[in-house]
Amino acid sequence: MALSNRTKKWMDKKNITLKGKTVLITGANSGVGLKSAECALYLGADVIMACRNLTKAESSKEELLKDYPEASVELMKLDLSDFSSIDAFVKEIKDTKKDIDVFINNAGVFHQSGMTKDGFENVIGINYFAVYRISEEILPYLANLSHKVVYCNTVSVVHKIARIDYKDFYYSKKYGHLNVYSRSKLCLAKYSYELSQKYENTNIFVYMIHPGISVTPLGVNAFGNIVKKIAPYVGGIFNSPEKSALQTIYILSKNPPAGSLVGPGIFGVWGFPKEGRVGKSVKTGRDELIEFTKNELKRRCHD
Repeated sequence: MALSNRTKKWMDKKNITLKGKTVLITGANSGVGLKSAECALYLGADVIMACRNLTKAESSKEELLKDYPEASVELMKLDLSDFSSIDAFVKEIKDTKKDIDVFINNAGVFHQSGMTKDGFENVIGINYFAVYRISEEILPYLANLSHKVVYCNTVSVVHKIARIDYKDFYYSKKYGHLNVYSRSKLCLAKYSYELSQKYENTNIFVYMIHPGISVTPLGVNAFGNIVKKIAPYVGGIFNSPEKSALQTIYILSKNPPAGSLVGPGIFGVWGFPKEGRVGKSVKTGRDELIEFTKNELKRRCHD
């Protein structure tokens, strides 16, 4: 469970501390999310783990506290497939006046057929519409805090190959797992960039982060059977969850401009993080996406 000496040394060189800061991470009970929590604890932060499965999250919390027995680790219930759970999660944050310094939307899915409780295709519903719902509800609250807030949305390197067809947004005609996943991440990237512009000149700094090709169940599944088969033998060419968890630490240390994309530095898939290029596909067509999103939410959720 413990962080590697190499990771600790990398963070130590950044000369930052998170003592007195609160970091909230969705999907923090496993994979990159769990390692993000561990990195935050190493730097002295209080951590909030927002998870769907609280039993599994409790077990992960206990493991973290073995290495950081004096740390503050809190669990919150959050099911991204259910807007009522999202709304209850946000309401609890507001009602208890949680003072959050770093908010990482890490949770997501790849290979998950079916529908969310609100009638969206699962992958686009969880990866995009759920994060949209959280962001629209929580960011106005965070904007009223008296300090800087770093807000990170997790996209993917495959957003670069995606295209958006509003006539068949959910790939109902010809469903493909990678196509749906990449589209969900392109939508999230567009929306994140839009948020960075919307909250310009405020205390909110919105970023896009991505893990590259990370050796987690979601990561290897996202890139097909070939990667899934070879990953156990050549894991060294892929990012570990630990290394993929360092993107936010890079942001906190380097303070890149809001709207930046941060991911692995070697071909965007491996290595320690660096700032990448935000492509035209992310910067253009944002108004159309936001209008479509609002209409879909009204049609399906009667908001």
